[in-house]
Amino acid sequence: MDLKEKIDFSTFCKIINGTVVNGPQSMKICHVVNRISYVKKPYTVLFLKNNRKKERRNWIRSNTPCTIVFEKAELIDEYLPNVTYIKVKDMEKSYWSFVRYYRQMYEIPVFAITGTCGKTTVKEMITQILKEKHNVEATFKSRNGPKRNLRYLCGITEETDIAVFETPVGYPGLLEYSCKYFQPTIGIITNIGVDHLQLCGTVENYIQAKGEILKGLGYKGTLLLNTDDEKTKNLSLEKYIGRVITFGIHSPADYQASNIHFVPDGMEFTLHHQHRTYKAFVPGYGEHQVYNALGAIAAVHQIGFGIDEATERLKLFKNLEKHIEVANGYNGAMILDDTWSSNPTSIKACLEVLKEIGASKKKIAVIGSIFSLGTQASNLHRDVGGMIANYELDTLITYGTFANQVTEGAKGMKGEIYTCTTNEELESILLPLLTKDTVLLLKTSMKDNSLKSLVSMLKDFSK
Repeated sequence: MDLKEKIDFSTFCKIINGTVVNGPQSMKICHVVNRISYVKKPYTVLFLKNNRKKERRNWIRSNTPCTIVFEKAELIDEYLPNVTYIKVKDMEKSYWSFVRYYRQMYEIPVFAITGTCGKTTVKEMITQILKEKHNVEATFKSRNGPKRNLRYLCGITEETDIAVFETPVGYPGLLEYSCKYFQPTIGIITNIGVDHLQLCGTVENYIQAKGEILKGLGYKGTLLLNTDDEKTKNLSLEKYIGRVITFGIHSPADYQASNIHFVPDGMEFTLHHQHRTYKAFVPGYGEHQVYNALGAIAAVHQIGFGIDEATERLKLFKNLEKHIEVANGYNGAMILDDTWSSNPTSIKACLEVLKEIGASKKKIAVIGSIFSLGTQASNLHRDVGGMIANYELDTLITYGTFANQVTEGAKGMKGEIYTCTTNEELESILLPLLTKDTVLLLKTSMKDNSLKSLVSMLKDFSK
């Protein structure tokens, strides 16, 4: 959003094929935005695509001088002082002309990372490995919505060495849309599970939506794939003429892990690449974390970062909160907080961690509902319950809109099952079960705020 090197005003007008129709004939450009609510500083250019809330023009008045680019005259109810108005014939064409121009100003490696699980973690790993020696522009946490794309793009400046962006799939076309901004040179698909069916409709549509990263790369560049992931294998690479690099554990891969062990605070493994081996450690538990580490190491290696140095940097990796975050909690119980997001793939990963580090303890899992599964939600929650039944839990507590379906699918498991519809009911069942001999998995989504206070309370006893 903030342009440290200013774009010349006359050059800007040529790029967007615009004509000044009111106000100062020239204006300094320091920021570019596409929403009125993002106008927060002087010398901002606003691409005004709509003006449903005309009262927001006060935001413009408070941040003049600035520039407004518009196509339709009816969007301008009055010409404001200290504002340059540029009229264009085709807003979409002008807007994307600017986006392309700005992106092409910088010949730097740009990563686009997608996947059902792990994209935020892999993005963080890549960023943390690189940032000691490089200036990195990256997605903040998992704030990867399309309305942020222009902000992240304009965060690239002459000081930026590398950019690392998450490119999510909430619906078909979204990943391709994000890639129009970032024009990535390296793409990563961490894995493809089941998610976002509410707007994707079917699992096949969801898989193909992930595959939009191929077009986003222009069918060239470098593409990193998880060779163990079954749904990724359904993507056609027929049109892709770039380099395909693989990482994995169980199948042969360019970057492959073996000798995987749970150790205090993380995972140890051996990395194999081109007949060489490297000892590695990654903070955070689970085989899925090893996949994340493999993807990140393989990614930075593509731009010349040495594997030895990458594995050393990885030892210092700091996981984001609520990603299987381990704490000593209420009544001495061990708490596994994985309440960042939820889908069947991540639930399975958490259960594998629970099985391993809770081997000598009583194991309790609180499983919340998964969002955005559309018409398949009930059946998929039953499938989740069936999967849970294969793990030797002492207690399963289901919670949320689809609690009954998870319970139904888990029938037959050896442990006890409780179905809760309220926070109070859940708390009354859970708290008496927690002792120093128990390990509790909390698996919900940050979209469900109803458990936020309970999760915080359970972890406040960590001292």
